[in-house]
Amino acid sequence: MSSDRYPADLEISAQDFAECGWKGVLSGTIREGYSSMWQAFSAAAREAMEEGRQSHGKVLWLLADACSMTLLPKSINEPFKPIMVIEGKRSAIPDDLPDPEIVFFSQIVDGIDDPWLKARLADLVWLKQQPRDVNFALIAVDNYRAIPLDTETWVRGGDKCWQRAISLSLMLKVGAGERLQEMESSIVAVLSGATAQDGFLCHWLADLLYENSLGWANQVEIAQKLEALAREFDEQGDVHRAREYYDSASRWYKKASDEAKTAEMTVAVAESWVKEAVVRVSSDNPSHMVAASFYENAIQVYRTIPRSERAVYRVDDRLEELRQHLNESGDKSLDEMKVIKSPSMDISELVDNARKAVRGKDAVEALKVFANLHGGVNVEKVRESAIEKIRKHPMQAMFPATVMSRDGRVIAKRPGMSLGDTLNEDDEIVIRAEMIRDYGILVSIVVQGDIWPALEVLLLEHRLTEADFVHIARQSPIVPKEIGRAHV
Repeated sequence: MSSDRYPADLEISAQDFAECGWKGVLSGTIREGYSSMWQAFSAAAREAMEEGRQSHGKVLWLLADACSMTLLPKSINEPFKPIMVIEGKRSAIPDDLPDPEIVFFSQIVDGIDDPWLKARLADLVWLKQQPRDVNFALIAVDNYRAIPLDTETWVRGGDKCWQRAISLSLMLKVGAGERLQEMESSIVAVLSGATAQDGFLCHWLADLLYENSLGWANQVEIAQKLEALAREFDEQGDVHRAREYYDSASRWYKKASDEAKTAEMTVAVAESWVKEAVVRVSSDNPSHMVAASFYENAIQVYRTIPRSERAVYRVDDRLEELRQHLNESGDKSLDEMKVIKSPSMDISELVDNARKAVRGKDAVEALKVFANLHGGVNVEKVRESAIEKIRKHPMQAMFPATVMSRDGRVIAKRPGMSLGDTLNEDDEIVIRAEMIRDYGILVSIVVQGDIWPALEVLLLEHRLTEADFVHIARQSPIVPKEIGRAHV
């Protein structure tokens, strides 16, 4: 990959880094996390190469590669993945960086004053250099945590940077000194001062603490803050944010062993789904199908409330009311569905072959042929076919799907598919759903084209009685003989 952009044997130094203009590249870039840095360094590298500044170009290409990697902050062994994988080709990963380039990064880290870039290069050195030098891990932690804790920065990659700082500190244990405690205090302080104008920031910070077992000394304070913002969003009619905050508050109250408040927050979560269902059916573009899914979500949430707390909130009565609403919306949702027809299939040849297979034979032979009209399916081939179809037509598999019965009840749900190179748990669910769908279509064809036509001929030419089938069953070694005699 590097040989396509600069000579493989091109040597670079810290002086080349100092003169390549990296500061100007960053200062002239709208900062949107590492992706914008990657694009800016890539453009600058191409320009340097076109101008004949090969050493500067290589430096800028290396910085671009370093910034292009996607951070998986909780992974110990593989915290960086390629940002793009297309038709077997991918962008850079740490293993693409040979030892001399890692040494180069270690030499320039101290001269960098941008926390995003300094943290990324120090992290790569810590990951790749042998033997490891803990100082680079500490440099990474200190610069990751120097990134602001605000909503705009968080959604542009700040969340992963802070998680990486915490993960490295947990990995280093006592070697990280007081850094973990200092980060915990910083997060709690920002969380406590967050307002509704910060959107989801307080919720995100609470999750960061919870997932890393931090903030336990402030459990009640955090839960109360989350509840206060949830009620504020609720009053503003922002049902989505209110629900997320109620749910987070429920988790923190549960952690604080306050069962009454946990149940109260859980009820609020369930009722937020009900509010959304009511809004959906009373809007200018009503959808009972969507409302039905919201009512179902409310029912599922109510079911999580412990028996000891249900009487306070009339949970059982409320569940009955919601089931009625669900049934009503389910019935009405059928009218909203549209029929999508596929091209018709000519199975007349299949029908003729099935009839010919059993026609003119004695009863036993005809029954034997009938039983073997279809030999079943190969599961692996069905799976391969389903995956091939999904890859060929990905749009249908990308979005979650809901299956409804003829009376409007939701009988199955499946998630959307990631369509990545590595199949995850949700992908397997999608594949299995597609396999079942394909198998259902096959069964329908086999019944209509093989079984039913052959059965008509079989019944027309032979009179098969219960005794005939008992006689056949008695020939099987797995059928007890006394059972067979009892039915003769």
